[in-house]
Amino acid sequence: MILSPARDLSDSNFSLFQKALDTVLSDQSPSTFHKVTDDDHFFEQSEKLSQHLKDNYTHFVLIGVGGSSMGSRAIAEMAVKENLFFLDNVDSFEFATIWNKVSKNLEKTAFIVVSKSGSTIEILWNYSQLEELAQQQFNNSIVNQSYFISELLSNPLSDFAKKHQRPLLEIPVKVGGRFSVLTPVGLVAAGICGINISELRKGARMALADKNLVTQFCVLFQNSFKREENISLFWFYSSNYRWFGCWIQQLWAESLGKKLDRSGNPAPSFSTPVIAIGSCDQHSILQQVAHGPKDKFVCIFDFKSVQTSKFKVDNILFKEIDFMKGRKYGDLITSQSKATFEALKQNGVSCELFNVDDTNKDKSLGYLFMFFQLVVATLGEYNNINAFDQPGVALGKEISVKMLKGQL
Repeated sequence: MILSPARDLSDSNFSLFQKALDTVLSDQSPSTFHKVTDDDHFFEQSEKLSQHLKDNYTHFVLIGVGGSSMGSRAIAEMAVKENLFFLDNVDSFEFATIWNKVSKNLEKTAFIVVSKSGSTIEILWNYSQLEELAQQQFNNSIVNQSYFISELLSNPLSDFAKKHQRPLLEIPVKVGGRFSVLTPVGLVAAGICGINISELRKGARMALADKNLVTQFCVLFQNSFKREENISLFWFYSSNYRWFGCWIQQLWAESLGKKLDRSGNPAPSFSTPVIAIGSCDQHSILQQVAHGPKDKFVCIFDFKSVQTSKFKVDNILFKEIDFMKGRKYGDLITSQSKATFEALKQNGVSCELFNVDDTNKDKSLGYLFMFFQLVVATLGEYNNINAFDQPGVALGKEISVKMLKGQL
């Protein structure tokens, strides 16, 4: 088992969640994210393209935003990939920093442009800026070093790729951006990072089979909502999960934060997702979590790879920590995660402890991506909300475009 709770989570009251999960996995679901592991095409194409990229380039720039970037950033962080850069904001300082790095190796840099709709303004803008700088500074074009991932329907990005006869990999129409990490959106980045795509796929399939734990996880959070705990704190005791946490934040917030349910009635109130990392956040937010308002549900995640770290100190420089002589890093961080869990319980804070067997990092990563997608989709289905749209995002985009067009 890749993900296991520290205690028995059996609950007789989860039959309705089982029914909701079955609906998510059925043909009635408006999203087919759960079916992507059945499509050999996605995995074969992604593996082929990522191998081509590794064979021909030394640097990579992924231009995306939100669901087109977040999962890939999580993958790159896990793999400690330092020659894969992300343009997922319109921040001129960040843009200039990345350009200064890759422009020195421009001919050996691949540009991967990812957008489900193919019309996201930030993505089209950043790619246009890259092309303009390449033309101005090097009298060259990056188009023939560019690779595209989008819906195959006509849109600005896919039309551009077809016009210039550049590779175009598919994002399925019925898979939303934040649910697309196990399509070419994340698979190409995984291949570039040296992740075994077949193992990633196996892990995702393991999560699909782990229906009982998905259901139990949903019950935990639904009970938290009933207790009016309006913050769900995901606390990862591994530094490699910071961007994975950001991926969860988007998945959770965009999917569950809805004004109306599918019947047009006021939607139930869900929690705001917050991320914490290891012992560093014990020194930043633990005081407020432990002694502040009891409005949080804390899920702490331990990782076997961290717990079994062989790094240790035999020569202690400070007598105050002589008791640590010969101890391993894993001993310290394991004691800290368990101590945080116990301290929170003693302070009356709702919390759970989970163990992640990430001995096979590629498989465990695929599992966690699919597992959390299933949990979020099932919570939405159970509460009669559409977990696959984001109507609250549209208005800000519309206002921004009107401002830029001088209409406001």
